[in-house]
Amino acid sequence: MEDRGADEPTSRRADESTILLLRPHVHTSIRPLVFFLVLLGLALSACDGAGPGDFEADYVLEAYLIAGERLQPVRLSRTAPVNQRYDFTALAVRGASVRLSLLAADGSVETTYSIPDAPDEPGVYRVHDPGVRVLSLRTYRLEITLPGTGERISAVTVVPDTFSVVAANAREVVFQSTAQLELTLTRSTSPGRQQSYYTFVTEALDAREEQLTPLAKAFFENQEGEVTLEDLRVSGSPVLNEANYDPNPDGTITIKYPWLAVAFFGPNRLFVNALDDNLYDYLRSQSVQQGGSTFSPGEIPNPIEHVEGARGVFGSYARVSYELVVLRPDGSDCVVIGEQVVCGAAAR
Repeated sequence: MEDRGADEPTSRRADESTILLLRPHVHTSIRPLVFFLVLLGLALSACDGAGPGDFEADYVLEAYLIAGERLQPVRLSRTAPVNQRYDFTALAVRGASVRLSLLAADGSVETTYSIPDAPDEPGVYRVHDPGVRVLSLRTYRLEITLPGTGERISAVTVVPDTFSVVAANAREVVFQSTAQLELTLTRSTSPGRQQSYYTFVTEALDAREEQLTPLAKAFFENQEGEVTLEDLRVSGSPVLNEANYDPNPDGTITIKYPWLAVAFFGPNRLFVNALDDNLYDYLRSQSVQQGGSTFSPGEIPNPIEHVEGARGVFGSYARVSYELVVLRPDGSDCVVIGEQVVCGAAAR
């Protein structure tokens, strides 16, 4: 079975948006994690009773490591006050000293990489050496010294093990049919953890309006220009735990790919991501911030971030990808009737 895995070239957009602010349904607008953290910081300051004059900006960190792949960019900015529009470029932090260290089993530093400013991208720090690859099942520490003040930001991640697609039941599927795509995967393990946690991300390769699936089309049309096709081009799922997949006797697992993760008919590139503890904790606690609970505004707990000296996330994951063509049922359009998607002859 062909596995388009870690070394397969993919678009830069897919590399940098595999882990975004993931929502349960494809008809939810995709927003960058950094933007969410800015809004979250404002909401928490409001809950604390601080007035506009008491606002103190927080640093916001967004950085990920992908097992077996190149080092991804580090994004560093500051939050904005509630009456100011957030603009990453305007609030970007330049001139910081950013270092990533690979740690040995005893906690000592084995290798350190200095990550410089990207000259044409304020707030973005990149390693340009394509030979540097992230090692699975290893511990990395990110350390940032901020310009001017000398304040420090630090975080640690343990990278999950790589895994692969060993079988799939289709390269083409009919949308909303009972023959749902099933992927059989080797397990991705993480030290000290009994089970793996996954997310799905779907990147449409033909993101035209006429290719939208019914729910995505209804959402797109109802937003009156506030959501673009580019916003819908990459969509994600919530975190899936052991209850969402089937273990096999040979130690592999089989996952059914959810229809709600597909926003466009035609060719799609699917990513299955195995998360480290940092991303798992952040995403599951983040769902509370997105309205996934019954907490009143003053009782909403903070997300679990595992970052010292800043808001945000430094996490890691392993991933595999698989290309799939999603076909229209019977060559016809589907329609949304109430909360049901009806396709084929029943839609006419």
